[in-house]
Formats: sequence, C-alpha cells, structure tokens
Amino acid sequence: MLLLSACTTTVAVPERVQEENINGNHSEQGWYAVRFSIPRKKEAEPEWYVGTLIAGEIISPLLSKYPSKIICWRIHRRAVDDTVGHVFSFIFYGSQSDAAIIYQHVKSNKLLDQLNQQGILAKVTYDPLYNDRQTSLADTSDPAWPENIRSSWPFFMMGASHMWLEQIRGFKKETANQSDMQHRYQLIQKKLSKQWRQQGQHALLHHLNALYSYQPLSVRF
Repeated sequence: MLLLSACTTTVAVPERVQEENINGNHSEQGWYAVRFSIPRKKEAEPEWYVGTLIAGEIISPLLSKYPSKIICWRIHRRAVDDTVGHVFSFIFYGSQSDAAIIYQHVKSNKLLDQLNQQGILAKVTYDPLYNDRQTSLADTSDPAWPENIRSSWPFFMMGASHMWLEQIRGFKKETANQSDMQHRYQLIQKKLSKQWRQQGQHALLHHLNALYSYQPLSVRF
C-alpha cells in the first residue's frame, strides 16, 4: 500500500485581523486565508474530524453564499508537532473588499463560539486584509516548482478540494439522523478515510497518472 505523507511546510498564523490598516486598491486581487487552530494532545493522533466539521458547517455554506466573490480557493490541512500545530485553513484568491466580507461571514458563525467553549477549537486567525505580498495565483505555490506548475496548481487543488467537499455533503445526507454534531462528523471522517483508502488509488491517482500519459514518476517521502 502506498502511503502519501501530509504537507509539513510551516505556515505562519497571524494573530488577528487588523482591518483598520487596510490600504491599497480594494479591487486588487490577492491571496487570503482563514486558519482554524485545533488542539492536539501530545503524542495523540490529530482530531481530523474537526477540520471536516468546519468544512461542512462553515466553509460549504460560505461558498454557496458567495460563489462570485472567490476566484480560486482550496483547503489546506497540517498537523505537525511544532509551534504551529494542527491547523485547518481555507485559502482563497479575491479582492480585499470581498475578503473582508468572507472574514465577517466566518466571524458571525455562532458555531465558532460553541466549538471554542467545548475546547474543540483553540482559535481562528485571519491573514491581513492589507496583503500586498501575494497578488498572483502562483504566489502561494511551492517556490521550488517550475512557474507553469506554480501558476496552474491552485486550480488543481481547488478541484480536489471541491471534490472533497462534495463528498462531505453526500455523507451529511447519509448521517442526517445523527443529532450530535461531533459524533456525526466523526462518522463522516471515518467514511472519508475509508473511501480514500478503497477508491483513492483508482479514482484519483490512476486517472492523474493517465492524464500525464503514464510516464515514470519520481516519488520522495
């Protein structure tokens, strides 16, 4: 069985949104992110279901409500034993003014307070709205990649993230009888993991391999 390791690149997590410092052209496009920090017990497996819960209850409604305000988006998950820790990120490309609307939508979600009070969520942080560093689509891709991969990879990850989110929506229908949200998303996470284990090789890896003409691939772990 081929095991694919998670991305372990350290992500700087801003402490807060400084809306009072917004500057520049509000129509300028750039990358922004909402990052959800999730507690992780020492030497314990990450609570992956929490990110899945955030995706199903916060990100999915957001994308449905503001489909025209987000040009490109993706989900990023990391859970490294370091100072950043377990973070579920919603990363998107849009204007400063639209980013402010997205941030406010997340802040107004009452579920965040509930998750925080239950100790399921540690904090939510937001990339600065005055972002003037990452204005091209390639800017959040790995700098070691060739330019044509850096500029096109965001669309690959948006498609993969969209597929993953649609799987969550489907499993939500299957678990509609579960009244406890935490238990419901633990079940959904198990279903996602099982489906990835059983179908990921053919549905995803095989067809991606076919797209690139079945050419040899260098794999580094």
